[in-house]
Amino acid sequence: MARTIATSIRELRRRDPVLSAVAAINAVLFGAFAVGIVFDPTVVNGEPAWLKPTKFAGSIALVCATLGWLGVHLPVDPDFRRRVSRVVGVGLLIEIALIGGQAARGVGSHFNQATVLDGVVGGVMGVTIVVVTVAVAALAVRARNNEFDVHPAFAAGILLGIGWFVVGAFEGAAMIAIQSRVVEATEPTVPIVGWQLVGDLRLAHFVGLHALQLLPLTGYLAAVGHRRGLVDHPRRAVFLVATGYGAVLLGTAALGVAPALV
Repeated sequence: MARTIATSIRELRRRDPVLSAVAAINAVLFGAFAVGIVFDPTVVNGEPAWLKPTKFAGSIALVCATLGWLGVHLPVDPDFRRRVSRVVGVGLLIEIALIGGQAARGVGSHFNQATVLDGVVGGVMGVTIVVVTVAVAALAVRARNNEFDVHPAFAAGILLGIGWFVVGAFEGAAMIAIQSRVVEATEPTVPIVGWQLVGDLRLAHFVGLHALQLLPLTGYLAAVGHRRGLVDHPRRAVFLVATGYGAVLLGTAALGVAPALV
């Protein structure tokens, strides 16, 4: 097991040194911020100050590792892909630095206009995430009409995963634009995370972001199943899963904005 993990890490570093480094940095920060939850009693907006940085560090590590792993399969110019990796890597380092810095100050990082500094931090984070999202979208746009070197089902999973990821990421940008994660606080809540089912935009944001992992994995498994004679129409299967996933994403987004429409 340990050898497999070490081999995978080396392969990720070979595929994308920049994003693998950013993923590693955020993995370390994830552990450091988690320690902060235990030892720092500061509370921000009703939750431990270091909880949000911990969640964001874990999410950024996962996103960078996924993009770094999948990027080599996208039929785009290698120089363009490396430029996108640098934009994404630098952008997400800025994001986690600002979130961690605000936690160290004992104030919120998002939707906080208490001071000029807080407003600037929120504005920079909003611009940064838009730039990162556009850069990732550009990869898919450049690749969509070119020939992939992987099974068509896997290729479809990669492109569809990036597509729904972009939708989810822009939904996060929308939260920053309206300066709120909830349209109206309601019950019931989602277990563990405590998000509201209605009037809360974070659920759709979460669903969209993790399409980046689920749909490429679906495509890979469909391709393997096809090679083994277990799946007759692997690409169709991927599109069906992606359609269902998109329905869930759009449904959660609709629930998120529902209170504003009545």
